[in-house]
Parts: sequence; structure tokens; C-alpha cells
Amino acid sequence: MIKFLGLLSKKKKIKSHIAITIFVSVLRNVILEGFTEVKDFINHNNNLEKSPDLKDADIKWFNDVIFLGNLSLLEKYFEENEVISLRALFLDEIYKDLDSNENQLAVENFLNYENYFNELLVKYETPILAMVYAIFEKYNINNFQGDLFRKKNKPNPIFISELKNVLNHFIWNWDDYLEKNKLDFS
Repeated sequence: MIKFLGLLSKKKKIKSHIAITIFVSVLRNVILEGFTEVKDFINHNNNLEKSPDLKDADIKWFNDVIFLGNLSLLEKYFEENEVISLRALFLDEIYKDLDSNENQLAVENFLNYENYFNELLVKYETPILAMVYAIFEKYNINNFQGDLFRKKNKPNPIFISELKNVLNHFIWNWDDYLEKNKLDFS
């Protein structure tokens, strides 16, 4: 009973702004390190007729997709008011190094892209599938498929399945994090 009430909890209390700083920092590192593998996976995929020839500079869309996919998962772990708070902290954190004009423009662009991502979420129902289709659309991968799928304007299901497996490595493990930590929103 005492453990149920949290009196003997061994969880470490973490201020929400510190948790978001860690969240953003770790995701940025994973994105920077992992984009090369994702780019190579897409460029050399046997399920595409020709290579999309993604470059290192194409990381921006990927960065936004990974951040938005992870942000959309917050509601699974937190109350609505906590999600709103974490989201605001997130936006502050990712654009903290920009001056106020650049910051405002970057946030506006991110919010526009978030609207697009939310439409994909409604259509595909899970964040990981929304991420997969966002990448498929933003990198115009349909143009590099074989005739059958290109004419249907539908992604090859094998390609989608493989990309889904790759993108699962870019999802923050809130279950593990919250098993060891408790976020303090005060």
C-alpha cells in the first residue's frame, strides 16, 4: 500500500524542463548518427527501381519527422496539461539557439509541418506509420518505385515494412525512462 501511494518509490524526480533537454539532446544525437544509415537504406533499397539519391543535407525533413513522431507519443504517457507543458518546453529547447525572429519563423514552420503530420496520424493511426508515410512523401520516394506502385501512387508494402522497422530505432523509450524517473511539473 505504501509503495502504491508512492511513499517508497525509488524513482528519481526530474524537473520536466531537464527531462525535455535530455529528450531533445538524445534524439538529436540519434538523428545525426542514424540518418546516414536511413539515407543508405533508402538510397540502396532493392524495392526501389532507382535511388532517390538522398544527401546529408536532406536530414531536415527526417529531423522534423522523428521529433513529431516522438512528440505525438507524449499523450500516451502524460495527462493533457502535462503534454501541453512538455510540448512548449520542447519547442523552446529545439530553437533556443536562434534569435527571436529566426525562432518565431522556425516555430511557425514546425507547427505547419505538425499540421501535415497530424493529418497523416489520422489517416495511418500510429505515429510510426505516420513517420514512414511522411518520409515516403517528403522524399518523393514514389518517383523511384517500379511502374506498378508508382502508377498507383502507393508505396511498396515491403519497403514500408522495412522502413517502419528502421524508424522504430528512433522512438524514445518512455516506458523505460518513466520506470526509473518521475517528471516533476512544478
